[in-house]
Amino acid sequence: MAKLAALLPKSLVARIYALYSAALLFFVGGGLGLFYQYQFAQQLETAQQSATMLIEVTAQTIADSAVIGDYDTIRRTLERSTLRSQFAAATFIDMGGGRLHSESRTPPAAPAPAWLQARIAEHLYEVNRVISAGGRDYGVLRLAFDVDMIAGSLWVLFRNALLLTVLGLSGGLLMIWFPLKRWLGPLGRVRSLEDGEAPGALAEHTAALAELPLEFRPMFDVLHQTASRLQHELATREKALVSLRQVLAVLQALPASPGSPTGNEIEGMTAAIGRLVAEREAGRLALEQARDAAEAANRAKSDFLANMSHEIRTPMNGILGMTELALQTPLSDEQRDYLQIVSSSADALLTIINDILDFSKIEAGKLRIENIPFDLPGLLEETLPAITVKAREKRLTLKWGIGAGVPSFIAGDPVRVRQVLLNLLSNAVKFTEQGEVELTVRREPGAPGMPDILCFSVRDTGIGITPEAQRHIFEAFSQADNSVTRKFGGTGLGLSISSHLVTLMGGEIRLDSAPGRGSTFCFTLPCRPAEAPAPARQAPQAATALASGLPVLLVEDNRINQRLASKLLEDRGYRVTLAENGQLALDALAQARFAAVLMDMQMPVMDGLEATRRIRAREAAEARARTPIIAMTANAMQGDRERCLAAGMDDYISKPINADELFRQLEGWAQARPAA
Repeated sequence: MAKLAALLPKSLVARIYALYSAALLFFVGGGLGLFYQYQFAQQLETAQQSATMLIEVTAQTIADSAVIGDYDTIRRTLERSTLRSQFAAATFIDMGGGRLHSESRTPPAAPAPAWLQARIAEHLYEVNRVISAGGRDYGVLRLAFDVDMIAGSLWVLFRNALLLTVLGLSGGLLMIWFPLKRWLGPLGRVRSLEDGEAPGALAEHTAALAELPLEFRPMFDVLHQTASRLQHELATREKALVSLRQVLAVLQALPASPGSPTGNEIEGMTAAIGRLVAEREAGRLALEQARDAAEAANRAKSDFLANMSHEIRTPMNGILGMTELALQTPLSDEQRDYLQIVSSSADALLTIINDILDFSKIEAGKLRIENIPFDLPGLLEETLPAITVKAREKRLTLKWGIGAGVPSFIAGDPVRVRQVLLNLLSNAVKFTEQGEVELTVRREPGAPGMPDILCFSVRDTGIGITPEAQRHIFEAFSQADNSVTRKFGGTGLGLSISSHLVTLMGGEIRLDSAPGRGSTFCFTLPCRPAEAPAPARQAPQAATALASGLPVLLVEDNRINQRLASKLLEDRGYRVTLAENGQLALDALAQARFAAVLMDMQMPVMDGLEATRRIRAREAAEARARTPIIAMTANAMQGDRERCLAAGMDDYISKPINADELFRQLEGWAQARPAA
């Protein structure tokens, strides 16, 4: 505020003039902006309409000529379509790859700026039309807009409007300046009233101030009366000021004379009191600022993690769902093997994301480590194919082996073991240009009285790590090469996360490396042999006939997720109706009844929470039966489920979609309340 006040003019006339100028500039500029937006939209709409009409006429003529092979007529038709039109080029491409091209550009009356041409080009695309006759395709007609001409006509219109705006703004500013100077100019004469003038001095200026507006005249009477009261107050408080001066004499090193304090001494005492108050308040203010900063940082981190959770889960839903659908189609063995690797890797990535993006666990340091039996050789066989593909691309040899005495089944956290192995193997392949990468697992005796340990070793023949870099290699955001143009890239978080995970699993991680000789990363885990887990009993599949014909409204804005969910539901027997946002869902429910609604949370126009509240309000107002609404969203942070239920939803499914869970909830809600 102090900087803003310093920029304000000192004169009242200038301030009023500045306010008027800013207001006039705001409204005139806003009107000019709206005019530009309207004309821009009109120009694009006119171009699109012209394109629609022209391509229909041109396509019919070309189709008739293509049937009889009359390419001369086609060429003349292309030339006419670009002559003095909004198209710069026209091309006919026949089924054999032959091309007939015509180009004619009309110079604009005034060249438009590059930014306007770029914006016009963003909204105008080439128009393509398949030329067919009698059920047979003969080629493709392609028309390209003349962006320079369209932008030039729009620029001439906008330039003229801008000129008129500048003239109108200048005229308005001139019209207000002279009346302001005339009406408020006499205010400058008030400076002739000096301190110490007689009480009746204000009356002498009555004639001079007669030209002022009536609102200013009482102000001078009030100022005179206020000055008299202040003089009386100063006289009555003189003794109190003397006493205060004596109290503050030690702080200010002032002589405690009984005389009246001067103006400088009063200022000094005021400053001393201010310092005392400031010192007492300094601690409290510092604590409040630290608290506010911590709360702001906490909110920022929560918002960031929530947005990242949603943005990551949305594409993961498409990856997992489409992979699962692809695996259900006829495939070769090699294709099925590749897709199973993709599915396995995506499942592992999703499991890690679920923990990393769980804000409450990260803040509280409560990342949970499981202790369940798992097949160690099977885990390695699932982990290595993804690394094998990368190694094969770089023509590296990938070896692995399990030493004697290593149990097949051990107790531990298979997800975290796989995460650490993937990180170390990926780094080994990334930093190795030639040679080999080797993974070995061996059993070693533990310390006296302690269980044996499993040593996982990843060795490579890569670039190696200097002793200086080794001291920081397991720190967050640290890499062996920190230069701006480092060759290999990466965030520097992988080894830090791996080190923490190994420590949480009761082991330790070590490094043996030298520049040019490769690196060997070893981490140890307690060797806890376990029995093979009992095979999971497969639940019988529910009959899809129960869902046959039930209408379901799918409210989802992401096209990939629309396609995935529709495929799953239709294969199950449901009839699916799509709505891309909450407003369209309201319109669909007003026209038809549905057995259930699958509602996303984050959508344009109207989100899922607002749409659910309006649906429930409409049902209550019209005394209609309650339609089951199930949240199906990528918002999977703590509290999102509660927000959905509070808005009026009946259940909640997080993305990526689990098909069995989706069908279980639909069969529990939709079939209990069949649509009318």
